[in-house]
Amino acid sequence: MKSGLTHTNPTPEEPYDVEGIWVISRGKYTDFDLSRIYDGVQSKTVTEYDLSDLGRYLLDPNPIQVKKKLIGCEIYYSRPFYHLKETIRRVLPQKLQGLITPEQILPEVLLSDLATHQTPLKDRDLESHFDKIAERLKPYDAVIKRLSQLSKMEINKISDIIGTCRDIGGNLSYLKIQGSIDEKIGYICNFLLKDVGVVLEKAHISDGLFEMKGFDFASFDSKKSYRLIKFMSDKKPRACVINVDHKVEYWIENIRHIHYLQLFDQLIKMNPKLNKSLHLCTQGKAEPLKLFFNQDLEIDYSEANLPDVYRRVFEMYDIEPNKKDIVKRVLNHSQLGITFNYVPQTGSVDDRLFVNFSVMHNIRALDPIKDELPQVYSEINKRAALTEAGKYYLLDSFRGYKNE
Repeated sequence: MKSGLTHTNPTPEEPYDVEGIWVISRGKYTDFDLSRIYDGVQSKTVTEYDLSDLGRYLLDPNPIQVKKKLIGCEIYYSRPFYHLKETIRRVLPQKLQGLITPEQILPEVLLSDLATHQTPLKDRDLESHFDKIAERLKPYDAVIKRLSQLSKMEINKISDIIGTCRDIGGNLSYLKIQGSIDEKIGYICNFLLKDVGVVLEKAHISDGLFEMKGFDFASFDSKKSYRLIKFMSDKKPRACVINVDHKVEYWIENIRHIHYLQLFDQLIKMNPKLNKSLHLCTQGKAEPLKLFFNQDLEIDYSEANLPDVYRRVFEMYDIEPNKKDIVKRVLNHSQLGITFNYVPQTGSVDDRLFVNFSVMHNIRALDPIKDELPQVYSEINKRAALTEAGKYYLLDSFRGYKNE
């Protein structure tokens, strides 16, 4: 694969428990009385699913808090005469309003020159020693020096100060700090290079991307489950999680997220490497970072990187080279990438971002070869599992460290 991913050497897979980590069950019809939760609904068909702790977390629309290292801040200055100009602009004819615009003042970006990507060490005494050195060097840090040198006049012109944080994977995010400008400056100076709590709106960050640091893998209980129901209302699907009192705990904002969970659950059972990675997280041997579903994946499979599953099938039926080319072309369509990344917690200098990348393939993409290569189609079809998202199988997978 052409990326910054360094592949690990293939080794025999260790036994894994497919029942240990799960996300969502198959749907089943239920006689749940919708009038308890939804007035006026006429649908009589209700589908119920069991959700694990992990599935419930991924769908939950409520805010989550994650730990990230504070490495700097951005200082925003007030725009002079902004309100006056805005008032004048509004009373002008629409064609002339564009002539008067408030000045755009870019924020002053301050990043610590002591921040590193180093992960926690096994030797706590040595780690404590490094922390003490970093603490003593903080007064000389570029961020602290700049903030301490701000004059009263400069502070009066500051409209806001927003913290800049970074997680172990190197991802940056912003931290909204409460209080006055002086209190915000004090917060940055006190907590620079320390882990702080960053509140995110929910686990789902953007299209297909989920923050995993907010889920407590160590407390995952495979026997614990929650009820998810789905039904039709005004010809549109609706779904919610129900609590023990048969009341709505929360509504699902996007039905597609349920499909993501179904595919992730299917993948866990198909890919022992992913299953093992998740178990490392439950055992405290890895820190989870992100889960990403990429529907715009475009991997061009050539002879050099033909997936093993097809190599084996081609050998089994002695497929001719010209017919192999037909198969390769259909592999380039209907791909879904699922990436789970984490950082191993071994205390080694090699504790870099680890990527578990899988390519799921929709069986419908193989329709063009169904008649011409029925044996190939049949063998692949055996490996596919049907969900509401479609019938997918594991086409390919990669596992290794992400290069800087």
